[in-house]
Amino acid sequence: MKKIFILLTAAAALFSAASCQKSPVEAEEYGFLSLEGLSLGIDEDVDTRATSPASPNYVIIIQDSEGVDVMNTTYGAVKNEQNDYQIKLPAGNYNLVARSADEVPVSEFERPVYGTSKEFSIAAGQVTEIGELVCSLLQCKVTVSYSDEFLSSVTGQCKTSVEVKEGHPLEYALNANGSYDKRAGYFNVEGNTMTVVFSGSIDGKNQKMTKSYTNVTARQWRQIKFVKKVNEQGNAIFDIEIADLISDATLNNVIPGEESIIGEDPDAPKGDGGITLEIDYEAGCDTQITDLENIEIVPVATRDMKIRFKATVPNGIKKFSVNIDSDNGSFLNAVDAADAREINLISPSEANGIIFDVVPFPHGAELLGKTEVDFNLDAAQDAIVIYKGKHTFSMVIVDNTGCRNVIPVAMIVK
Repeated sequence: MKKIFILLTAAAALFSAASCQKSPVEAEEYGFLSLEGLSLGIDEDVDTRATSPASPNYVIIIQDSEGVDVMNTTYGAVKNEQNDYQIKLPAGNYNLVARSADEVPVSEFERPVYGTSKEFSIAAGQVTEIGELVCSLLQCKVTVSYSDEFLSSVTGQCKTSVEVKEGHPLEYALNANGSYDKRAGYFNVEGNTMTVVFSGSIDGKNQKMTKSYTNVTARQWRQIKFVKKVNEQGNAIFDIEIADLISDATLNNVIPGEESIIGEDPDAPKGDGGITLEIDYEAGCDTQITDLENIEIVPVATRDMKIRFKATVPNGIKKFSVNIDSDNGSFLNAVDAADAREINLISPSEANGIIFDVVPFPHGAELLGKTEVDFNLDAAQDAIVIYKGKHTFSMVIVDNTGCRNVIPVAMIVK
């Protein structure tokens, strides 16, 4: 539904050719502008042009040929005196402005301003009436959304900044849980370039990208939608789909050259956020285990070994996954049967249930936000010991600030 405000007046032509004498003239150098019968309505359906009463607060401004205001009133004031509302003006050229607000803000959320203007002339000794005026959006409307594939890669707080006039951006928040700002921003279009800047945590890395779009005008609805893609090199990239307010047709905003790869954000926090995975001797871990990447597994009958770890994530867990690799093809075949080369411990697949019966990793949504997680992998020995080789479990941990650490745990069967 597109909202357009309509000023309806008595049917008369705009210029003096359609003017008529209605009242005595006090001086030949003056004429009159009649606002008698002025009607301001709201059109909520462009096709049917059905109108409803407008607020009396809409602004009516008359400017002289130099752009100086000679009258500033409201629609309500006009309605109160519409029986014989005439304005005495010196003969000359003028401009009438109808607007739903006093000013058009540079950039602001949820503040659309509709309006229009029309030139008219005052002839000495004549009364001029204004014809029909149609008010339309005076700004560029901008909303931001993200595809499901893009949201699935979000691992921390993000934002999209949109700027039309330098120094007056609007920021649309994208939260770590995938919720995002769905408000409409409205921009006073003084130039014709819009700059879009995305920054935030994607797949555990803080990244940033900037794109610019030209031909930005009023009466457009720039519906920015981020879509995740993968290029031939396997790198994550994104494109932006934008539609127009009036026609809802996709605009051609392709910038010459290849699409940019999402790159590291130079403003991103450095380090791993203090994320660690350590041997937990206090929980009873075997004292002979001193190296996470060299845990020798022997038959249980020969040695009853306890394998205990503790993951510490100071800023709370956002994502936790385990990537499994091995130099034993038979072991990998068994892993594939459980679809477990990459396991999302927060939201595992149904097939992953098999692997949890063998390697009892903690899992489930209850891991979200935790700062400590205990691992008891004693039972994993029974299954792993029959496969010779080196089996590596890479713990990929992302915290709520977007910091990331990858910690390998290797179990070796000789």
